[in-house]
Amino acid sequence: MSKIYKYMSPGLVDSFFNAANHTTSIKVSQLRDYNDPYEFFLTIDYNQSPHLLAYYQEIIATVTGKYVSCFSKSPVITPMWAHYASNSTGFALEFDEAALEKWIEENTQEPSCSFDDIHYYDTPNESLLRYLQRAYTTCKFRHIAMLREVVGGTAYFSKQLCWSYEQERRMLINESAIRKISDSLYLLSVPAETITAVIAGTSMLDEDQRKLETFAQLNNCKFYRKKIGKSSTNPFLVDESGKTYVFDESKITSVENQCRLCKEPTEAKANSCPWCQITEAHEKNAAGRNSLRALQHAGMLRDYLDGFGDIQKNSRSRDE
Repeated sequence: MSKIYKYMSPGLVDSFFNAANHTTSIKVSQLRDYNDPYEFFLTIDYNQSPHLLAYYQEIIATVTGKYVSCFSKSPVITPMWAHYASNSTGFALEFDEAALEKWIEENTQEPSCSFDDIHYYDTPNESLLRYLQRAYTTCKFRHIAMLREVVGGTAYFSKQLCWSYEQERRMLINESAIRKISDSLYLLSVPAETITAVIAGTSMLDEDQRKLETFAQLNNCKFYRKKIGKSSTNPFLVDESGKTYVFDESKITSVENQCRLCKEPTEAKANSCPWCQITEAHEKNAAGRNSLRALQHAGMLRDYLDGFGDIQKNSRSRDE
């Protein structure tokens, strides 16, 4: 079963779960409310005649009324933790996509839920322009219907390459399935059982983490804490028992070897990673081999570094 991930800010810890009926809320929005100002720019090249642009505007307005919720295909994307989970003080939810889609289709008045990956480009869709020109010229029903389908798919599921780090997967849903909280907030309520794991950020407050742990226990799903290691730029996860996991591009899996102290994955079977093997003797040896410490002790380090910097600067000037 494929899993998708929703990054959330710490302010939502107290509101994402309704204990009375065991539901969770997913925020949904329309494309115009998203943080990418060029959300529609990859459909066609806008350097067209006013007649054609007006016709394009007429068509796209009829196919972009659905609501969208954004997920990621990975729970260990560092910029996502920074942007959407408030510098890792927030959390991420792992959803079972198939279970989520099935529940929506079976429990909404107007079933219409679809998922697809975002495709990343830096140029507009050239074939869509041909659909537009043909529909404008012929005005035939089938040509307009084909244009609507292509415009909708491109508008909802394409973004610029600069966003590709998000590994985004989008859910489209009709307005009838959601509830309006305010003019700027729309929510979709789904069973908590569609959540298969909760991941607390590295810098999450202990109080918030305990709330997420309680949620995981009540709803029989996994709980992980995201960790940052010293040997790799890839975050790893640790569960309540202290077992270590990594994300292998498709799912969260346990590792064979881990450091008993910091829990970071290790390449070989060892009680601890190289960093945790450093002893006071190693540190003393390292300090002894740093001859600049002698200059510092004699009060000569600053003058030496200033002179060294001047030599380096002059050397670079000659090379240029």
